[in-house]
Amino acid sequence: MPRYVDGYVIPIPKNKVKAYRRMAALGARAWIDHGALEYFECVGDDLAVPYGRTFPKQLRLGPK
Repeated sequence: MPRYVDGYVIPIPKNKVKAYRRMAALGARAWIDHGALEYFECVGDDLAVPYGRTFPKQLRLGPK
């Protein structure tokens, strides 16, 4: 059976991460119930990249 990976990058204000994690927990249960083998949530804060622009700069996000 073929396997695949879905990945999403979503900008979330720091003061909303806790609420997002609660919502993501509900989503995780739904994904697992529908056949996902694993589910991960990760948070990064302006991760350094060796080339190009960082994700927040690409989105031209406003002040925090």
